[in-house]
Amino acid sequence: MAHLRLDAGQLNLLSPAVLEELHETIRSVPDDVAVLTIAGADDGLTAGLKLDAVRECSTTEARAVLSDLYGAMDALRDLSAVTICGCGGYALGAGLELAMACDFRVATSDAALGLPEIDVGLVTGIHGGLLIRLVGLQRAKELVYTGETITGEHAAEIGLVNRAVGADEHDEAVTQLVDRVADKSPLVLQYQSEVFAAWRSAGIERGIDSTLETIAACFDTADQYEGMTAFLEDREPTFTGE
Repeated sequence: MAHLRLDAGQLNLLSPAVLEELHETIRSVPDDVAVLTIAGADDGLTAGLKLDAVRECSTTEARAVLSDLYGAMDALRDLSAVTICGCGGYALGAGLELAMACDFRVATSDAALGLPEIDVGLVTGIHGGLLIRLVGLQRAKELVYTGETITGEHAAEIGLVNRAVGADEHDEAVTQLVDRVADKSPLVLQYQSEVFAAWRSAGIERGIDSTLETIAACFDTADQYEGMTAFLEDREPTFTGE
């Protein structure tokens, strides 16, 4: 068993350096680890990209950042270990996508979960196939097009997370889930992971490269810069379609 903790300061925001380290850390998880838990060092997972660190990225720079982000998610999905994510009180943007790349997700009932990229001038969904498989196409569209933040309780109702519990029960709920999985045969767990990997290969990877390019291209638009600037200045953005 192994534990990965995100400890990147307030809200565990993901800077390019943090993403690079996260990617390499996940890739280095030994093959003999049967269960991997992921959580934030505080009361949530991560609120997503550190906007003031990426706002002025060129398309080329954005592509490199996104490659680490989605490389980390691909590495998670490729692990033979069963992955359990403790979302805690929040998992937003890239944080929620990271959680969706795990096998199981536990959140608090009042957690803030969502994909607000559209509000800061970005496309979401390199791993949109994961969201669609979890909640269905129509709910996925609603979450993405509105940028709505939903509670952990609502997320559990629609299948976005496996469990939503009280804040004082979150860590215990994760531990109980870990214990239920960890007492199984490590070899069978690995084989079962390989079976699931074979099932998903029927098409979930399609479109990842083209979507990455689309998101990277957002960094060459005025709306991306305006969206992130407005967020950092705590005001409503004025998008121009440029």
